[in-house]
Amino acid sequence: MGLLTCARCGCTITAEQKKGKYVYYRCTGYHGACGNTYLREEQLVRLLGSVVTPIQIPCEIADDIAGALQSTEADNERHRHTAISHLDQRRRTLIAKLDRGYDDYVGGTISEAFWTRRSQEWEADRRTVEAELARLEHTDRGRLAVTGEKILELAKQAGFLYQTQNPPEQRRLLDTVLSNCTFDRGTLCPTYSKPFDLFVRGNETGDWRGRRDSNPRPPA
Repeated sequence: MGLLTCARCGCTITAEQKKGKYVYYRCTGYHGACGNTYLREEQLVRLLGSVVTPIQIPCEIADDIAGALQSTEADNERHRHTAISHLDQRRRTLIAKLDRGYDDYVGGTISEAFWTRRSQEWEADRRTVEAELARLEHTDRGRLAVTGEKILELAKQAGFLYQTQNPPEQRRLLDTVLSNCTFDRGTLCPTYSKPFDLFVRGNETGDWRGRRDSNPRPPA
């Protein structure tokens, strides 16, 4: 398991086959003997299952968070439409200024130097506005809600998924929920990735209200 490191020296915990059939995990000892113990593969699988279980959250909590995510996404979409409308109006205003300014220059109302300076400023503003418009119009709408729903579905079934998956799937699950995990003489100390660390904390404290009020935004 690449995500396992030795708590004593920081080296990677690697697999080693014994007698052609038993797999043990041990510290590579790159920095010298550290006194950490071997770990049988079956024991490691069992310990990692106990590391996954704390991220599992009650269905009603997951549904509550999903509702908050959907509400946040709806707010974001309203803000996006408002911003697009304002930017489009700004773009139209700049184009109108350029048109009027050119007419004034051709008609001799303003000097060539004045026209050159102001037209360059308006063109620069127009390019900035159009770049921001393009960014907003191509925003991956709904990504936040979709990603959040997938994370919540995983969190609702984490323990069950781990127990029923094959080793490669278990590894992908562990890579998703853990940023690192250290081993010291039969004990694992996990470091959870976000937002799974919040789920663990909520399960430990029983206080879910704070996160629901803050409209959590799980990452992709």
